[in-house]
Amino acid sequence: MSEKSKEERIVDYVMSVAALDDAMKPYKEQKAELRKSYLENKWLTKEEIKTALKAYRLRKDKTDIDSLNEMFDMMPSEED
Repeated sequence: MSEKSKEERIVDYVMSVAALDDAMKPYKEQKAELRKSYLENKWLTKEEIKTALKAYRLRKDKTDIDSLNEMFDMMPSEED
């Protein structure tokens, strides 16, 4: 039994990623439609959606907010 070559591994990887992208496409479209619906119905603004998703991801990742705030405060602002 021969070991796969680097090129074969690359092709396998790319084909797997392509299959995953194809499988995720309907969900991405559904997500875009959901966002569009909330905007069209004026239930939320773009900024509210963006902020809510950031908060969701921070919570999901169990981000240490105090540490994040410290880093945020260290960063120069755009006005500087």
